[in-house]
Amino acid sequence: MNDDEMVRELLQGAGPRRPLPADDLVSIREAARIEWRHRYGRAASPWSFRPWIAVAAAGLLAVAGLVWWARARQAASGSAVASIERAAGVGKWRTGDSLRGGSEIETRSELDGAGRLALRMAGGASVRLDSDTSVRLASAREVELDRGAVYVDTGAGPGRGEEVAVRTPAGLFVGLGTQFEVRAEESAGTRLRVREGNVRLDRGGSPVLTGAGRELVVRGDGTLSEGAIAISGPQWDWVLATAPTIEIEGVKVVRFLDWIARETGWRVEYADEEATSLADSVELHGSIAGLTPVDATGVVLSSAGLGYRVSDGTLVVFVAKK
Repeated sequence: MNDDEMVRELLQGAGPRRPLPADDLVSIREAARIEWRHRYGRAASPWSFRPWIAVAAAGLLAVAGLVWWARARQAASGSAVASIERAAGVGKWRTGDSLRGGSEIETRSELDGAGRLALRMAGGASVRLDSDTSVRLASAREVELDRGAVYVDTGAGPGRGEEVAVRTPAGLFVGLGTQFEVRAEESAGTRLRVREGNVRLDRGGSPVLTGAGRELVVRGDGTLSEGAIAISGPQWDWVLATAPTIEIEGVKVVRFLDWIARETGWRVEYADEEATSLADSVELHGSIAGLTPVDATGVVLSSAGLGYRVSDGTLVVFVAKK
């Protein structure tokens, strides 16, 4: 096989390429012009070799296009932008695996046993991938969603992580102190659901801002619809299934309940002062590794002499009967 045939096979196998950025096109043309002038500019009229400049530039563009495609599709480049924090039945990925910029991650249907993933971005945010999801980690602060669903939680308080934006064909969803989900479905369009904070959709023109307890749907034709949603309930179960486990050793019950409230969307209330006092004073020991937040709630509260009930999105904590 000669060189021409090898290049042709590479280009055919590559598939469609992303368009080159305008800045890269300018750089390529300038590089071709400078190289030609260096070799031939002093030896001939500026007009005599103009057709060859076009040929040289075209060749450089073809090679650069192939390089650009390879760079956009490569599994890893540069420094680590995230790590696997929790792998729910995903055989290919392991907890602790480091992921570099450009890494592509795909989870299959739950029926195939591929499960879900929880990532910890380099900036501290938690990013979770539902089953049947395909993403590319563009950087520590941007995830490109091809299909499926991504959940972003930047955390709360002074130590919260950097915001992570989710890029889709419908636009760029930029979190502003948030917990939110973006789901891309070919038939239903792209849906944003916000649990906390605000999310801005940038897609050219005026940005669209969506707040907590709201849902925004971008249909295939670009039209928008918005409505109210619940911030707790079955629609968030997949997020709970991928929640990173916290260390409870030496932690007070009240801090554990803060984590539970954040993960589930429940509002925490105490039945009386005695329940409030116990939650503030009892220190926990042991581990809840392997438990979902919902399962951990009963285990932890019972160990502290407390019980609970959930009604209309509110977790009511009370002193257990002896």
